[in-house]
Amino acid sequence: MTYASLWSPITLGTLVLRHRLMMAAMGSGFPTADGAVTDRLVRYLARRAEGGVALVTTEATAVDPSGAPYPSVLRADDDAQLPGLRRLAQAVHAAGAPISMQLYHAGRQMSRRMSGRQPLAPSAIPCPLVREMPRALDADEILPLIERFADAAARAQAAGFDAVEVHGAHGYLVHQFLTPLANQRTDAWGGDLRGRARFALEAVRGIRARVGRGFPILFKLSAEDRLPGGLTIDDTLTVGRWLEEAGVDALIVSAGTYGSFEWIVQPLAMPQACLRAYAARFSAVVAIPVVAVGRVTDPAIAEDIVARGEAALVAMGRALLADPDLPAHARAGRGDAVRPCITCNDCLTQLMKAQPIRCAINPEMGREADFPPPRVAAPKRVLVVGGGMAGIHAALAARERGHEVTLHESGAELGGRFRLAGRPAWKEEAGALVPYLTRRLHQAGVATRLGAPVTLEHVKSLAPDEVVVATGARALPPDVPGIGGPHVRTAEECLAGVPDGGGDAVVLGEGNVACEVACYLRERGREVTILAPGRDLARDVEPQTRKGVLAQVERLGVGVARECRVEEVREREVSFTDGDGRSTSVPAALVVVAGPPVPDDEFARTLAAAGWTPHAVGDCAGLGDLAGAVHGATDLARRL
Repeated sequence: MTYASLWSPITLGTLVLRHRLMMAAMGSGFPTADGAVTDRLVRYLARRAEGGVALVTTEATAVDPSGAPYPSVLRADDDAQLPGLRRLAQAVHAAGAPISMQLYHAGRQMSRRMSGRQPLAPSAIPCPLVREMPRALDADEILPLIERFADAAARAQAAGFDAVEVHGAHGYLVHQFLTPLANQRTDAWGGDLRGRARFALEAVRGIRARVGRGFPILFKLSAEDRLPGGLTIDDTLTVGRWLEEAGVDALIVSAGTYGSFEWIVQPLAMPQACLRAYAARFSAVVAIPVVAVGRVTDPAIAEDIVARGEAALVAMGRALLADPDLPAHARAGRGDAVRPCITCNDCLTQLMKAQPIRCAINPEMGREADFPPPRVAAPKRVLVVGGGMAGIHAALAARERGHEVTLHESGAELGGRFRLAGRPAWKEEAGALVPYLTRRLHQAGVATRLGAPVTLEHVKSLAPDEVVVATGARALPPDVPGIGGPHVRTAEECLAGVPDGGGDAVVLGEGNVACEVACYLRERGREVTILAPGRDLARDVEPQTRKGVLAQVERLGVGVARECRVEEVREREVSFTDGDGRSTSVPAALVVVAGPPVPDDEFARTLAAAGWTPHAVGDCAGLGDLAGAVHGATDLARRL
């Protein structure tokens, strides 16, 4: 694909961008505890610039201490921060891209527990997610706070940044003034839409007065709150025209607030580019460039958005965490070299815990100083047993160090349990990761043996210097009469392939896998009931992903019985006691065991008993998440 539209240059105010793919602002947690630039932050953003993105955007940068929701938020509220900001801008420039600073104040979307301060807001109305009462700003506090936005923009300009972006979306302070859900003032800063928009417009005018006409101002806004009584697209289209008149050079069109967080960081269950229609609406009413954002991970989709005129640019976020070289690979026609973002939201999970972000599938992200690792002086023969996610990454990392690596997988395919991740229709994109990793193994020169179970005698004959065991986990069937029947399958067995139709199915479990296999079977024409031991489903995944999973369960019409105690699995039914203590049953031509697995560490113990020193990684070393398996295996192999 030529991507003729995506790779054409564009001008934002006076700033010429070489193409239309920019980096969206994302929190990192990499600054110091007082919001200063660190080497880690510099390397992380410079690496995205090296990958060929047209414009790097910093994370949301606090313009005032009262708007910093936790300590490690980047700040531009004091001249003392200028040296670090200048070093950041210089590094990104040296890596080949211009850089924009996103300016914000968190307003009510912060907690005293994290910040040590009572939140500020237009009105004393708690955020529906944080649920902490803010203090309403006095009228005489507002103009000085607006001036803080102009001060921060002037610092960005003095530090060598190429643009600023006002964060007027996602329920932060500027957005709080805009939305009637947070602003119930009756003075000049509230009331009708014009009054509620005054804060945003004055902030833009103040910035423009300080930085002059030659310095671009971008503005990010939520097209809709996606909540009853909130901002609508008609409201924000009007605000967008006002912002253009006030001096904004480009609009970045997102959606949502903390009360509708799934529209801010969209889960995999939402379609790619799910906000593109909003961008198209703005493109039709403003003359300045519009930037589309919202789960765009495929350059072909970005090209389509630009080619259709729905937006002039596309901003990618999580996809550039997974692979900073995505722009360069796509532009060179090497799409199969892009590490696909699987939208697992592990990055968001870390940030919501006020921890530095990580990418579950890219162990280099945030640790750019450690990669590539130095090659060993004396290469070893390394045997990796198991071709799941941990085994693959251990093999790649060991090979990168210069070792001779052989990977043995007992099954016919690589990927372990993760190879089935893309089986439900809404998760199809996740299925691209294992083929990508398979290509990486081949390109790296890892000798891969499929259908090759390893025994102790086999290890002895191979005589490796190091053995990495990545045998994963196995299903643990519940202690229920009849659970060994011929119509009982594990979730993995079902996802690997079952015939369409075939009668009613019952899924025993309550986690994410139970929901996914239930949806998969429902998509294939079966009536499906989940028998959950507890009240809640999919509590083992982060909240936005969980919302998407539950939406799919509801959309597909999967039956759910909660607080169940399974009594017996029979030939054509499962009997159980429901949450009210009543004994009942449900038809079941197929019964699926989808409870928590247990580590499959038998081979590691066999090796240890025989005098070897195996290195166990992934689930066989203790159940964990995908990121733990990938990062743990990578780190272990780098030490060999």
